[in-house]
Amino acid sequence: MPKRKKRKKLPVLLLEDIPNLGQRGEVVEIKPGYYRYLLSLGKVTLATKERLETELKPLLLTTKIQEREKLAEELKRKIEDLVFRFTLKKLKEKVVSPLTREKILKFLKENGINLSKGQIELQSKITQEGKFEIPINLGYGIKANLKIEVFYEK
Repeated sequence: MPKRKKRKKLPVLLLEDIPNLGQRGEVVEIKPGYYRYLLSLGKVTLATKERLETELKPLLLTTKIQEREKLAEELKRKIEDLVFRFTLKKLKEKVVSPLTREKILKFLKENGINLSKGQIELQSKITQEGKFEIPINLGYGIKANLKIEVFYEK
C-alpha cells in the first residue's frame, strides 16, 4: 500500500474572531478540511499576496477606526464627569485673568486628558461669572461637554 502524502497547512486570513484559532485580521495556518469548513461560513479567506492587500488593509482600517471611536466615547464620559471650577481675578471692575482655551487645556491635562487647542470649541474668553458648558470635539462626530463654573475672586 502506498504511503499517503501529508497535506500541507494553508495560510488563511481570519475575517472574524475564531475561538482557539485567532483574532480578526490575523494570518494563521490551518488544515485544508478546516479551511473549507470556515470558508463556507465566510469566516476566512486564503491568504494570498493579492487577497492580503485587498482584504487585510480595509479590515485593519475598520478595526482601527472602531478602536479610536471606542476611545473617543470613553474620553467623552471622562470629560463629562469633570467640573472645572475657575476663579476670575478682577482689578477695578475689569477682569484681569479671563478663562481661555489654554487654561481649559491645562485643566484637562492635569486630569489625564491630552487634547489639542483646536478641539476646544470656546468662542471667546469667559469674563463673566456663571455656569457654562463648553463643547469639545473628540472626532468621529463625538462631542463632549465640559462643565465649567466661574466665580469672581473674593
